[in-house]
This record gives sequence, structure tokens and C-alpha cells, in this order.
Amino acid sequence: MQLIWLGIHIVGVIVCFILLISVMRTREKAYKSPLLLTVVCGIIIFVARCLYIQADTMDALLAYGKMEYLGKCFANFCMVAFIILYCDIKTPKWFLGALGGINCFMCAVILTCEYHQLYYTSMRQELTPVGYTLVLGKAPLYYFYMIFCMAELLLFFYYCVRPLEQQYRFKNARMLRLVLSVAAMAPVIMLALSVFGVTGRVDLTPLGVLMSAVFLVLAVRCYGLFDTVSSAKELLVESMQEGIIVSDGDMNFLYANRAARELLPEMKCGENMVSDSEIQALYEQSGTIIDLQNKSYEIRNTEIRDNVQVRGYMISIVDVTDVVSQAKLMRELKEKAEHAVAVKSAFLANMSHEIRTPMNAILGMAEMALRGRLDDEEKDYIEQIQIASEGLLTIINDILDFSKMESGKLQIVENEYEILNMIKEVGNLVQGKVKDKGLALVIQVEPDIPRSLFGDEIRIKQVLINLVNNAVKFTDEGTITIRVDCENGPESVLLKIAVRDTGIGIKEEDLERIFNSFEQSDTFRNRKKEGSGLGLTISRQLLHLMGGEIYVESVYQKGSCFSFEVPQKVVDAAPCGAYEDTGSRRNRKQEYSKFKAPGAKVLVVDDNRVNLRVAVGLMKPFGMQIDTAQSGMEALSRVREKEYHLIFMDHMMPEMDGVETAQKIRALEGSYYQEVPIIALTANAISGAKEMFVEEGMNDFIAKPINMKELSDKILEWLPLELLEE
Repeated sequence: MQLIWLGIHIVGVIVCFILLISVMRTREKAYKSPLLLTVVCGIIIFVARCLYIQADTMDALLAYGKMEYLGKCFANFCMVAFIILYCDIKTPKWFLGALGGINCFMCAVILTCEYHQLYYTSMRQELTPVGYTLVLGKAPLYYFYMIFCMAELLLFFYYCVRPLEQQYRFKNARMLRLVLSVAAMAPVIMLALSVFGVTGRVDLTPLGVLMSAVFLVLAVRCYGLFDTVSSAKELLVESMQEGIIVSDGDMNFLYANRAARELLPEMKCGENMVSDSEIQALYEQSGTIIDLQNKSYEIRNTEIRDNVQVRGYMISIVDVTDVVSQAKLMRELKEKAEHAVAVKSAFLANMSHEIRTPMNAILGMAEMALRGRLDDEEKDYIEQIQIASEGLLTIINDILDFSKMESGKLQIVENEYEILNMIKEVGNLVQGKVKDKGLALVIQVEPDIPRSLFGDEIRIKQVLINLVNNAVKFTDEGTITIRVDCENGPESVLLKIAVRDTGIGIKEEDLERIFNSFEQSDTFRNRKKEGSGLGLTISRQLLHLMGGEIYVESVYQKGSCFSFEVPQKVVDAAPCGAYEDTGSRRNRKQEYSKFKAPGAKVLVVDDNRVNLRVAVGLMKPFGMQIDTAQSGMEALSRVREKEYHLIFMDHMMPEMDGVETAQKIRALEGSYYQEVPIIALTANAISGAKEMFVEEGMNDFIAKPINMKELSDKILEWLPLELLEE
């Protein structure tokens, strides 16, 4: 029996040495030291026990017993220190120090036991089936230390099994903690059996230590206790700021890392406390932002797949507080920027409106002055006033368009139009400026362009006129050439228009910035050239709104070519035919129409006396009976007293504006008040103005400054035919 017992302890020494080699070969320095000391203590215990079994004298038994206690005193402490480090358990700094201090004190008491009776009250030698042993009388300090050792081992056991409460369902992680739990409980059980005398004179505590050693070897070799990759992965997932929740393919809860457990307390509970529906609800919130603990988190989900099958799901809870705050800040900045743009656009629109009102008077008075008996010099003065005023009006229109573009209110209105008519209108409009500078205007239109197209004719004309005006502005001699071509498609065409000049050209380094707002190329040479610097910017943005693009080619001091492309739908695919240059130029003194309407009764409403005088003066050639009113109330009074064939109504008036006045007229009893044509006079030349006024009860509108051709066209359109005379 003695030999068997000796063999068991020799095997314990061998196992401990194997474990010692395994621990020494690991690179995990954080865990290596306490576990290494644990194994060394185990070797001391088993070597001392082997020597104890063969001893036959009192002194030898006492010496080897003290050697065994030297290992026992620190083995438990090292195991507790190891598991605290391995499981990253938060403990007070003094805790391990206190455990170590108690063990050191008890070790000193045991090593000097023959000099006092604090630990043993008596000692004698006795022969047993496994050899000689010491029969010791236990002092109170002995029982205290046995209880303390059991407490240490139970603490080790608790720290081993505590992670099981956190629902580690992965095989290796769970088995590893199970093995560690057995390693902790084995010496506890054996120590308890020995202390309470269940095993008689035989001390089974070393056998418990041997079992611990065996299970620690299993933990190291079979379950990857020091598997660097597995440990790193687990440590990484546990230490992540991002919450991670894992479920199987049936949405059964498997695992939640530390961050997820802190964010969602229900994840700390047992498996049965987290239902499939809760996991499903969390999974379905993917992409949403939730608020937890005064922070913002985004829910994301990922399928865990093998090659084909879904094995499970991972739900991530990502802290996006900074992103949400940044997005909120960006929204606030965007709102401030939009507000600033809106304020600026409103200011520009209001300013252009305020400027257009006196411009109406200037151009109207100039038009009427040219009808009088003037000598050539006086006519020239008035014509120069008209030219300068029209140039100023162009700048005002550019600023208004630019403000509408910045505020996103500029609209593209598409209608059917004929390409030849559009080009002829442009030719007639620019012919005067071209000839005034002694230049030649050449217009080339490919005859196979479809006759009728569908698009925003007004905006295309605006772009083309801008380009021609620019060409005229920067060309002192030579030719301005307009070329129109297209690429035919089945239902649409790519309309191509180019304007080439023989002017001063553009330097290569200036080509990139000529489309910038309020800029001109070669500022020093062109400082005397009129213009807002917005024409090309507006042209490019208009083309972009229509799906087109603008290009420029230029050779400095030789000329430039601006061209643009814009897609247009085809209405009539028949060829437009050859362009005929009429070469017409309107004389500024020429009247716009050859009709009179002496029987027509017209009411003009405007709060501005000068504007009233201009409107009446411009209509004078038509011989109509014209009454005026300076307010909405006066207009209502006149309409009740007299039936008019046509009413021109100013839009912006104090007290009661033109829209409200028109609505009150329409509200009067009688069919006449429902049918009398009301035409708005407004300086707000915005896109969609006609639709707005028609919706408010008017029939049409004329933009200020009043254009004579537009005025005559509206009179012809809305006056009854029987009132018109050749």
C-alpha cells in the first residue's frame, strides 16, 4: 500500500513537470507568472509528499511536512491570482495583497510550529498502512487556516463558473470553464475530507492537487487555455466598445459581449430571460438609431453563414453619437446657409423689383419722346438713353435669374416651338447691336433639323442672346457667326448651337474661371466693358437644368467660339428648310402695330403717377379711351360706374394690391365682372407668373418695364375684334 501511494505521488510529480513545461512554453506573459508559481507549488507538495511517505523518524516527518505546507500555503493563492488575471475580474488592489499576507503569516507559523502551540497543540509519530505519519493535535489557528484555504479554493471556483452566467454557448469556452471548475473543486473536496477525518489518517489533499494539475493540463492542451488566437478573439470581442449579440438560426439567444450587457441589462440575465421575439425585434431594427444612456446607437445585423446555410445572426450596437451630432451640426449649418441664400435671393429679387419700376418710367418716357418732333441730335440722345437703359435692364434680369437659381426657384417650362422662328427672333433682336458696332452677322442653319421641337424656347433664346451679346461686346471688327446643327435621334435630337467671333479672345489660363459668378477674363483690358459677369454663369446653369452643356474654344487676340448642346424632343420631324436672312432692323421710332381702337374703353390702375403716365402714353397711338385709378378702391369704384373692355392692373399697391382688387371685381354680381379681361402689370417677372395671376382671377400679365410689342400683342389678344380698326 505504501508503494502504491508513493507511485501515485510520483505520477503527480511527473504530471506537474509536464504542466510546468507547457506553461513555460506559452508566450502569454500576463497569465504565465501566477500559473507557473501554482505548478511549482504543486511540484513542491508532491516531492515533499514522496519524501514524507518514506520517512521513519519524527524529525524527517516534521521537516517534509513543513516542506509540503510551503507548497500548500501558496498554491491556492497563485490559483486565485491566475483566474483573476485570466478572466479580467475587477478586484480592489488590496485584495490580493491581503490574501498573500495571510498565507505568508500562516506559512511562518507552520514553519515554527515546534516552538509554540498556536497551530498544533501536540505531535507524535504513528505507523499507518501507507507508512509513518504525524498525529497532530489541532489548535484554533489550524482550523482558521483550513477554513481560509477552503475559502480561497471556493473563490477560485466562483471566479471559474461566473462566466457561465454570461451565456457562453460556444463549445470550447464552456468546456474550458467546466474544466477549470473541476480543477478548483478537487482540492476543496479532498481538503474537506481530510479536515473532517473522513479519510482517517490519510491526507488526500495532494491527490486533489494532482487532479487540479491534470485538469489544468486538459485546459491547456485540449481546450486552448493559452490558445493565442482564441484568447485574442475572445478578449477583442469582450473589450469592444461595440455591443455584439449572437443568436442561432432560430433567433435563440447565444451570447452578448460586455458592451451589449451594459447597454441592455436583460442580456445579463439567464438564457431563459431573453426571448426569441426580443432578439427578432432587435434584429428587425437594423439601420435605425436608438437612444441609450444619453447616447445614440445604430442597430446593424449580419448573417453568419457557412457556404450556403444561415447558421446564426450577429446584431451589432454601434455608438454613432459623434456621427449623429455631426449630422445635426451639418443640418443646422445647411439650414443657416439656405436661410442666408434665401435672404440674399429675397434681397436681390426685391432690389430688382424696385429698380424695374423706375426703369419702366425711363424706357417708357424714352419711347414716347421718340414719337415727338425732335432734331437728329435730340433723337440720338434719347436713343442712347434707351440703349443704356436696356443694358441696365439686362443686368437686372441677370441678377434676378441668378438669385432664382441660387434659391432653386428657377423653372424650365417646355412648349412646342419652330426652330427657324426662334433663330429669326434672335437674329432680329441682336441685329441692331451687331450693326451699331459695324460688325457682320452670319446665321447658318442646317436645313435637315426637325421643323418643330419641344423644349424651353425662352431659355434657349436667353442663352443664345447671352452668347451673341458677349461676342458683340468683345469684338471690335469682323464677323459674328451663329451656326445651328443637330444630331438626330428616333424621338429626340441633340440641338447644337455655336457662336463664333473674331474678337479679342480669351487667355488659356482664364478659360476655367469665365463661368464663375461676377468674373470676367482679362479684367484689366475689359474693365470698361459693361455687364454683370453673370451671363455665362446663368447660361451654363440654364443648360444644366435642361440637361445640356456649354463649351468654349478660344485663341487669344484671334477670337472665341462658344457652343452648347441641349436635348430636345421632336414634334414634327420634317426638315425645317433653309434659313432666310431678312436683314431687318427695327427703327426705334417705328410703331409696333398698325391698328387703332377708338371705341375701346381701358382702365389703367397703378399707385405710381409716373407709371400711370407711362402706360397712358404708350397706349396713346392706339387711340383708346383710357381712364386711370391710383388705388384698388378707386379702381373698384370706377368699374362699378363704367363697363371697360380691358383693365391693366398693377400688382404691388398699398392697402389693397392688384390680386385682391381683381378678386373683388370678380366677386361683383353680373356676368360682365366675371368676363372683363384683367391684365396684371408687375415688376416681379418670375417664372410661372402668368399661371399665378390666372389662378388669382386675372387673365394675363405684362412685365415691367413695359415692352411696346408685348403691349400691342396683349391688346390685340384681349380686345374684342369689332373694336379694332386697320
